[in-house]
Amino acid sequence: MIELYVRGQRLTLTTPVIAADSLHYLRARVHFIEPGWEGLSRWAHFKCGDTVYDIELDRHDEITERDALNLTAGEWIVYLTGSDEHRRATTTPVLLKVKESGLVDAPLHQIPMSQLERLSYRVDLALKECAALKYRAGIVVCGFSPSLSELANTVRCPHPGEAWAVGLSAPYRVYIWDMHCRRWRDAGELVSVRAEGTQGVTFIPSVDEAGNLVWTNDGELENPDPVNIMGPQGADGEPGPAGKSAYESAVENGYSGDEETFYAALAALPEHAQRHLPDGTDPIVVKTGNLENGAVTAPKLAAGAVSTVYTANVGTIWTGSAAPYTQEISVSGLSANDRLLADAAPGETWAQTEAALDAWAKVVRVVGADNKVTLYAAEKPGTAFQIRILAVKK
Repeated sequence: MIELYVRGQRLTLTTPVIAADSLHYLRARVHFIEPGWEGLSRWAHFKCGDTVYDIELDRHDEITERDALNLTAGEWIVYLTGSDEHRRATTTPVLLKVKESGLVDAPLHQIPMSQLERLSYRVDLALKECAALKYRAGIVVCGFSPSLSELANTVRCPHPGEAWAVGLSAPYRVYIWDMHCRRWRDAGELVSVRAEGTQGVTFIPSVDEAGNLVWTNDGELENPDPVNIMGPQGADGEPGPAGKSAYESAVENGYSGDEETFYAALAALPEHAQRHLPDGTDPIVVKTGNLENGAVTAPKLAAGAVSTVYTANVGTIWTGSAAPYTQEISVSGLSANDRLLADAAPGETWAQTEAALDAWAKVVRVVGADNKVTLYAAEKPGTAFQIRILAVKK
């Protein structure tokens, strides 16, 4: 049994001796020591050369013999990922050594499906299952939600196959909870329910901003009369006492500066995310020398800058015949002394963003120098993408 332990994003490994050429024999268990991975679809990844195993953990966070984790001799890179519709978690990689076995003329191992192929296969099965259920018994709509985001926020623990109608007015879209991919799937427009041999008619209500309730139907029948459901306006309440100013509240909580520097500090807050004022500390302290006509001057802000954000385009050409593969990118203004924090930049669409994240997951190291960075990848990304670099001055 391979034992893997996850503490936050750190992965450690304890394992007995593993010999190559076993078939449908190896098992693994993952222990999540700290919270943070709840509700995510959890995958274990094993890579050695061109052979890659992407295996989804079962509900016990285990890999069983049925997953066919058939490892050849050599050093395998192992890491974990987890994701849902909104989040993504990763771990650091570890090395798993597999020794030569005594088996001679072993049969070739079957190359497993990639993660994308597995997901596509599961989606096809889920859609076919939904289509079959819809054909046999129809879909029972549990309720209505104004938007997909509101549905995700209010229905936190949906049942498999649970259906909701989404929209402010007809035609509504029906979304069904896919238990395999843990996401809401679009099942098309809400249609009328028809009994066998009888033409059904659907009456759909809608309410405008003035509170007028009106109806429409798909059977060319007479609709009910419109009704205003908005009640009479209530009487105005008594005015409340005047509140304290922001400066007065700050003084009560220990602020010792004058009112002019206090409001100047508030005006400087938008710039403070990436810049610190000279002679100041966190939280912001504006000193008299930083003011000009009651405002913080731009030169004072620029003089206190301690970090800069850059963007860089990563191409598809990587150097090297084996991992790690490298790519050098020009970044004007970057210093070799800067400390770098890098991440994939989101695209204009979700598909572009997802492709950028998949490509970025293969990058294991970013090294800065004067006016350039060098990226190191465990596997060559197949698409171009953009990265953001936060350079913190030392």
